[in-house]
Amino acid sequence: MRMVVPSYVLAAVVALLVSHALVPMVRRLARRVGAVDMPGGRRINRRPIPRLGGLAMYAGFVGALLLAIPLSRPIEVTRSSGLLVIKVPVVPSADLALLGILVGGTLITLVGAVDDVRGMRPGLKFLLQILCAAVLIPFGLSTLFVTNPFSGILYLGRLGTVVTIFWVVAFTNVMNFIDGVDGLAAGIGAIGSGVLFVAASQRGDVPVMLMAMALGGSCLGFLRHNFNPARIFMGDSGSMFVGYVLGAISVMGLYKSVAAISLFVPILALGVPILDAAYAIVRRYRSGQPIYLPDRGHLHHRLLDRGLTQRQTVLLLYLVSAFFGVGALVVAGVNRTASVITLGIIAAILYVGARRMGLLDRRPAARMPETPAPRA
Repeated sequence: MRMVVPSYVLAAVVALLVSHALVPMVRRLARRVGAVDMPGGRRINRRPIPRLGGLAMYAGFVGALLLAIPLSRPIEVTRSSGLLVIKVPVVPSADLALLGILVGGTLITLVGAVDDVRGMRPGLKFLLQILCAAVLIPFGLSTLFVTNPFSGILYLGRLGTVVTIFWVVAFTNVMNFIDGVDGLAAGIGAIGSGVLFVAASQRGDVPVMLMAMALGGSCLGFLRHNFNPARIFMGDSGSMFVGYVLGAISVMGLYKSVAAISLFVPILALGVPILDAAYAIVRRYRSGQPIYLPDRGHLHHRLLDRGLTQRQTVLLLYLVSAFFGVGALVVAGVNRTASVITLGIIAAILYVGARRMGLLDRRPAARMPETPAPRA
């Protein structure tokens, strides 16, 4: 008997188990330091819920990578003559890009944790996000060119550094914007990680596969505690960490070769939060409000106002994310025929589900009553 366990599978399992196991400890810590979301205002939770869940996700991600990175080849489990032999090929990794993402991910998690506990001015938080993204540059993570199915290769030259920082900061914030309903950001993070994993696997890009599976595993491990009814929120420490790593590993795929991840793959993989963030920016600009000012106009708020429950809202947006994800793989040419068929099935399910839920009706949406904020 011979069984092979790829290092990326080990990374996913370890990340899932560690993030899931650490959540109860993080919940106690969040209550102790006062990192708790109280009901009221634009929040939809009806009881106090601790945040800081991103710390558990970060620990799962880092623990998985520290264990899996030295494994350049799959683990082999063989059984012969009554003996069980496990062969673990350990080879030190010299990939500076991995180290850069670990350093940058650590810093962005710390920024988010401080914001969860003490609060932070939007301008200062944005500046720190830029600095965290800039950390990637000395480690060789700079987009020198991008590829797309329409115009081929677009060389960026020195502009690549600016594009890289903008790209990572944008991904960091779109995940932060979408984190408004139990389980939404964690689920979309897992779906986006899965899409990037499949795209990277077609090129045999093991480092990107490792990162994507470690992030996906940490999202799924946390999701068990975060799905409605949530017992903990990931907070900015989690949403910014997930967005940062997704942006960074997509850059990691872009900079390696001309055959790297298509420009549209990471964009479509996070199609739901990107569209939500773009709509929010336009909406706030047209209304004369600062773009960083929170409101109740996000996609999940609108679906809730339509009468959907939190679970229905989250599952619908999961399905839309899967739709975009398969579209990303179609663009990248990953098993094109099967992807097109799956895309058609998901589109049909989306249409039928939207009709049954009344999302295509022209009637104005009923507003969800606000819960008064508790007095100090």
